[in-house]
Amino acid sequence: MAHINSIEIKSYRGIKALSVSDFSNINIVVGDNNSGKTSFLEAIQLLFAGTQLGTLKNIINQRTVLNPDKSSFYVSLTKMFNKEQRPDSMDFEISAESNSGILQFRFMGREGSVSGEEALQMSALSQREKMQYKRNSIILPEKAKVFIGNVVAQTGEEISQQEVRSTSLDSGLPGASLKKEILYISAFGHLRYDLLQNIVGNPEYKKLAVDILGQFETEIEDICYTKADDGSYLETIVATSGINMPLSVYGDGIKKILYILNKLFDSADSILLIDEIETGLHKKYYDMLFPVIFALASKLNVQLFIATHSIEAIDAILKYGDYDNKKEEKDPIKVITLKKIESKTGKGSNIVARNVTGNYVYENRKVFEYEVRL
Repeated sequence: MAHINSIEIKSYRGIKALSVSDFSNINIVVGDNNSGKTSFLEAIQLLFAGTQLGTLKNIINQRTVLNPDKSSFYVSLTKMFNKEQRPDSMDFEISAESNSGILQFRFMGREGSVSGEEALQMSALSQREKMQYKRNSIILPEKAKVFIGNVVAQTGEEISQQEVRSTSLDSGLPGASLKKEILYISAFGHLRYDLLQNIVGNPEYKKLAVDILGQFETEIEDICYTKADDGSYLETIVATSGINMPLSVYGDGIKKILYILNKLFDSADSILLIDEIETGLHKKYYDMLFPVIFALASKLNVQLFIATHSIEAIDAILKYGDYDNKKEEKDPIKVITLKKIESKTGKGSNIVARNVTGNYVYENRKVFEYEVRL
């Protein structure tokens, strides 16, 4: 599995042209609100999407994890990826150098208008779904939108291409997402995720997870699935008293820890993207949790990209570098600061990046109270 060394992004959302190189094992992505942190993480995901159209839908849905709205899919497809471009066309490109060769993703196409009947025939709906749509709709719209384009992807020497066709009547793109080569943790994903699926079946992982949770809640003795009266299975925490409690009764912190560990265990020899790592976690637990995450990532050969707003989280991550006591040839941490720059004409903007070592940020934070987030 590839770990990326550099990335170049052209015309993706608010990023007109951005190049960042010399990544490390732990990469902190910081910046002000609306500076492109989430877009940066999405761009890395798209490098590994290939021509899996289902993956595009998953990336779109990440931004609406707490309020998924299928009716907005077409608008999301044409607007989310196309924030700064012409209203009727799309063309963005992402490329990277990795330890296994070149990675590239290009998405291009145009939007047009057709009759409602034509849109229904062109849609990704099955014939049965089209018949149901006609039966359930009082009237087809007189006009509908249609987007037709192509995805071109490159992995090493292999190049593939796939047509993309979507109408404003669609709620998605055809084709399921295959096994992901890169995993993503959204800020609030712990509220809608099976938090035990990669843990309870592995005794080593399970013991580690229970030991970590026990530092947050001393009453936690075990985690497991239990069968409810209706036949469903519940994520359950076993207390030292022997009482079983559904995981749902515990706070966000416990869920966020399990969410991160679950995804980390599933990311071996891969890349894990964590958006707003601080969400749901009290800062007093950073020094306890982060070293475990980074040590486990190193053991599992996982490259981390962590986006955060929190200066407390940044300082806690930098502690892992242990810069007062050791001088490694290669710094394990890089800090990528993104900043939105308005054009001199007042029309449009671009995202620029500053990429420095964790040691540089640590030394300047200590001496000058360096504001890494700009």
